[in-house]
Amino acid sequence: MKNFFLITLLFFYSNSIFSNYDMNANIELAYSKIINLNFDDAIDILENEKIQNPNNAFIILNENYIDFLKIIIGEDKLYYENNRINKNARLNNLKKISDESPYQLLIQAEIQLQWAFTRIKFKQYFLAAYELQKAYTLLKKNEELYPDFFLNKKNLGILKILIGSIPDEYSWILNIIGLEGNVNNGFDDLYQLLNICKNNESYNIYKSEILFYLSFLEMNMRNNEEYQINLLNEIENCCYNNNLMLFCAARLSSRLGDNEQTIKILEKRTFNKSQFDFHYLDYLYAMSKFYQQDYVTAQEYFLRYTSNFNGTNYIKSANHKLFLISLLTDSSDNVSKYRNLVLEKGDALIDEDMQAMRDIQNNKKINIELLNSRILFDGGYYQKAYSSLEKLDTDNLNDNSDFLIEYYYRKARVSQKLKKPKEIVISLFLQVLKQQDNSNLYYHPMSTLQIAFEYEKGGNIEEAINYFNKVFNYENYNYENGIKKSAQSALNRLVINTSVQE
Repeated sequence: MKNFFLITLLFFYSNSIFSNYDMNANIELAYSKIINLNFDDAIDILENEKIQNPNNAFIILNENYIDFLKIIIGEDKLYYENNRINKNARLNNLKKISDESPYQLLIQAEIQLQWAFTRIKFKQYFLAAYELQKAYTLLKKNEELYPDFFLNKKNLGILKILIGSIPDEYSWILNIIGLEGNVNNGFDDLYQLLNICKNNESYNIYKSEILFYLSFLEMNMRNNEEYQINLLNEIENCCYNNNLMLFCAARLSSRLGDNEQTIKILEKRTFNKSQFDFHYLDYLYAMSKFYQQDYVTAQEYFLRYTSNFNGTNYIKSANHKLFLISLLTDSSDNVSKYRNLVLEKGDALIDEDMQAMRDIQNNKKINIELLNSRILFDGGYYQKAYSSLEKLDTDNLNDNSDFLIEYYYRKARVSQKLKKPKEIVISLFLQVLKQQDNSNLYYHPMSTLQIAFEYEKGGNIEEAINYFNKVFNYENYNYENGIKKSAQSALNRLVINTSVQE
C-alpha cells in the first residue's frame, strides 16, 4: 500500500446557488487554509461561518477534510479512533439539510470516500469496500438526477481507479457488493476534467486538485513516463504554493529519476508553526540526499523523521538506510544499533518496510560496490552507476550467487535507463534468470517483468504476454504486490488492444 496516504486528497468545491450549499468567502478561505495544512486557522473560520450560516453544508465537508488529512498524513491511530465517530454524525446532519441540490448526495459520497481511504490506511478493507460501495451508489443516483453535474464524473472517475488499491485477496468483497471499475475510463474522466479547468476560467481554481489526483494515481496505478513528465511540467508551472503540491512534484521527479530536481523541489518547502507537520517530507529529503551520497544530511533527516513521526510507515525503511549509512561511513558502533531498530520499530506493511525487515532478517552479506551502484541508480545517476559496475570484476563475485545475480540485474536496469540496444538489455536480464535464486529477493520476477516490457516496446506482443504471465510463477518476494500489479495491468492493456485490432 506504498505511498496510499494522500492519493485521494482535496475533493472539488464549486460555487452554488443554493443557500445551504454556499461556497462563500469564508468557505473559500477555510478551504485554502486546509489545503495548506493550516487546520487551526481553518477551524476558526468555520466556527465563524457556523454563526453566520449554520446550515451551510460545506462546513461539514470542510470539517471532514481536516479529520481526513490529519489521519492520512499523520497516521495517528489514536486520533483516528477518537474521531471516526464524526463520520455518522456528519452524514446525519447532512440528511437534515434540504436535498434540492446536486451537492446533497455528492458531499455524502465524498465523506464516505474519505473515510474509506482512512480504513485502507489501517488495513480495514472490508469496511473500506462497504464505504466505497456506498459512495458509488450515491454518485450513480446523483448522476441520474443531475446528468449535467460534472463533479459526479470526477468522483466516479476516481472510484474507477482506486478500487484497484484493494489487494487481490479482498477482491471477493468487491464482487459481493457489486463494485467494479475501469482504470482507463477513470483516467479519461479525470483528464477531461483537467482540460475543462485549463480552458474554462470559472473552473481554473480546481486545476491543482486534479493535478494532485492524477499525479498520485499515475504513479500508483499506471507506469506511463510521458504522462508523469507532462503532469510534473503542469505542476511546476502553477502549483508550488503549498507543501502538498511540493510533495506531489517531488514524488513525480523522483519517479522520473531526476534526483537533483527532487532536491530543489523539496528545498522550496515552507515551515510554519501553524501548519500541520508533514514529516514524510523529511523522509523524502533524506532519501534524496542518500541517493546524492550526502550521508551526513541524509542521516540528519532520517533521524528527524524517526524521532518526530507518530505513525508506523517508513520507520523500518528509515532505520535500514541509517544502517546502510553506518556501513558506508564505517560507523561500526551504529551498525548493530540500527539493525536492531529495523526489527523493533515500525510496521512491515508497505513494500519499503517489508524489504528493510527481510534484508535484516536474512542477514546476507553486503557488497559495498554493488550497494554504491544501487544508490546511484535509485537516484537516477545512471552513467555513474554504469561506470561503477564496469569496474567490478565478475570473477570476484562468483563465490556469492546473490552478488552475481545483483550484478547482472543492476547492469541490466542501468543499461535500460541509458537506452542501450534492446538485445543487450534483454540478454542481461536473461543472465539474471539463469542464476539459481533461493532467496526472497525481487531480481528474478522484476527481470521477467522488464523483459516483457522490452518485448512490448519492440512490438513483439506475443513474447511480451508470455513474460508478463511468467511473473505470476514467483511467490513471496520483496515488492511482490507492485510487480504483479504492473504485470496484470500490462496484460489487461495488451489483451484489450489485441482484441480491438482483431
